[in-house]
Order: sequence, then structure tokens, then C-alpha cells
Amino acid sequence: MPISPHYQRPQKTNTGLKPISIWHRDIGSLLKPGYHQKATFRELSVFARKLSFLLGAGVPIKAALSIVSEQLPGRCLRRLVPSLAAKVEQGESFSHSIRGTGAFSDFFCGFVSIGEATATLPQVMEQLADFYDDWAQTRDELIAALLYPIIVSIMMLGVIILAVTFVLPGYSRIFAATDTPLPALTRGLLMASEFLTTNAIFVAICFLFALIVLALFYKSTYGREATAVVELRIPVMRLGINFRLTQSLHLLLTAGLPVSQALPLVEGVMSNVRVRRDIIKISAQMGVGKPFWETLNKAPYIDPLLIGFAKVGEETGRMTQTMEKCQAYYSQAYKQAVRRLNKLVEPIITLVLGVGLGVIMLAVILPTFELATIM
Repeated sequence: MPISPHYQRPQKTNTGLKPISIWHRDIGSLLKPGYHQKATFRELSVFARKLSFLLGAGVPIKAALSIVSEQLPGRCLRRLVPSLAAKVEQGESFSHSIRGTGAFSDFFCGFVSIGEATATLPQVMEQLADFYDDWAQTRDELIAALLYPIIVSIMMLGVIILAVTFVLPGYSRIFAATDTPLPALTRGLLMASEFLTTNAIFVAICFLFALIVLALFYKSTYGREATAVVELRIPVMRLGINFRLTQSLHLLLTAGLPVSQALPLVEGVMSNVRVRRDIIKISAQMGVGKPFWETLNKAPYIDPLLIGFAKVGEETGRMTQTMEKCQAYYSQAYKQAVRRLNKLVEPIITLVLGVGLGVIMLAVILPTFELATIM
């Protein structure tokens, strides 16, 4: 390739400095181009709450960001906030500075823009703090509801594996010494035990490989589509989607946005890819003059009660009050559904694992009776 005549060769300089490392600190950006770490709901809640308190006390946004930067729980925002404070110090708006980080959703950035435009940023940050705190609390309740069955399952499976790999082989040696035939159930479990003990490394590698493939599938486009379809078939997940939709809409409508402008921001909050696509379609249909409730009716996972409330809200011009009642109803219904799911899952898991453990004990007891009759 010819060198341009205007090209000037850089001068060699010797500063006496030697690099000690060339490793990139952000591993995620190496694995995925354009990678940005997302702040968690709890981080966003704490961040918005502290900013609301400082701004409400009269502290300027520049000073408030500098104060908050050392008091955040997570690494993501603690690393980003100093750069945000520097950008705001240079004259950039707060909403514009957070939009380019990738750590904040379009919903958060859009709501902050509303607060700046209406000079109500302290109140907006307080509303965002309540919003994300409610989301974090709901997610924690769901995780807590599933944690106990998972722990019980792991413990019961551990007992079964120990029985198969350590207890049954000892019985096989005893019966081999007495030349006593084993029952078919015991022989089958002994074969499984022998396979696990002789191929433990291979089984562990296969298990790890399966986990990696499953994680990659979940992160892929097809995996997200498949996960979205499964989520929309589960009643509790559908109820959660209706709850998040009404909660987000109510918050934006309270800020003074019409539904047509609020929906694009709500799309940035939803994690289900199919729901996000449907929200974009609903926004496009509303852009050509179709009513909100009529476009909602085309989404099969939207609760008919929500569609009815939306119709009443549009006809009476009281959409904000209607969404407030909807989000209160779905909040209570979703939390009750999570508690019912927990009560339903626990006995099912206990029953299934109890049957498995009973089969193991039966495989141990039957040969013992057989040995007793011979002796």
C-alpha cells in the first residue's frame, strides 16, 4: 500500500516507562462486542434513592454524583458514577451522560429526561427508587420461594448418590462372598453405581459440557426466543408480565406522558423478547390511530381484565388512575401466585425425591431379607 505524501513518520521517544500489563480489565467486552454491564435492580434503587435525597436537600447534581459514587453497593455503578460526574461537570446533561453507558435501561434514561425537562428530578428519582425497589423485592421473593425446594432437591440427590456409590457396592461384595443372587432392582442400581464410580471424570466432564451448552443456548437468539415462548405459557410468568407492564405504564403516565410515548420506554424494561417485539408493534399501531385497548387485545398473554381497564381508561380519559388500580391489583395477584407456587412445588419435589430414595432403600432392604432367609 503506497504511503501518502502527507504522511509524517512519528518521532521515536524514550520515556523510560515500561508496560507492566496489557490485559483488558473488562472481560465481557472481549467476549462480546459492544458489551455493557447492566446495573441490577437493587443498584438502581439505591442509586436513585440517594440521588433523590441529595437533590431534594438542594445539593446540585454535580456534587450529588460525587457524593453518591463512594456509597453504592455494586461494582457496576460504583465504577461508572465518577465518569458520569465528570461528564456533568463538563456541561453534559445527566440524562445524556447515563444514556451512553449501557448500564441504564431506556426506561430509566427516558424518565430522567422527563425529570430534567420538568425541573422535577428529585421527585422523579424518588419514583424510580420506589419502582426498582419494588421490582427487586418481587424478584427476591420469587428467588426465596424457589430456593428451599432447590436446596431440598440437592440434599436428597446427594443422599441418593451416596447410597448408590458407597452403600450398594458394599452389599454386592457381601452377597458375592455368600454366592446369593441379587434382586433385579439391586442389580440394576449396582450397574449404575459401577458406571458412576468407574467413569466419574467422564460423567463430570459431560455434565459441565451440558451446562456450558445450555448457557450458550440461553444467551443465543434462538435460545431467547424459546425461553420467551416457555415463559408466556407459564401462568405465573404471564401474570408477572402484566404486572410489570401496568406498573411501568402507571409510572410514566404519572409523569405526564401519553400512552403512545410511554410504550417505547416500557419496551426497554421488559426482558422477554417476544413481549418487547409486541410492544413495538402496539406502538406502531397506535401511531396510525388504533386505540390502545384494541392493540392490546392482539397479544394473547395480556389479561382480559387489563384490556377492559384500558378501554375504560381511554373512554373516560382517566388512564393514569386506571393503570394505578391495575398495577395495585396485579402486584397483589402476582405475589400471591408466587406464594401458591412455592406451596405447590415443595410437596411435589418432596414426593418425587422421596420415591427415588424409597427405591434406593428397597434395593438395599430386599437383599438383606434374602440373606437373612439363607442364613
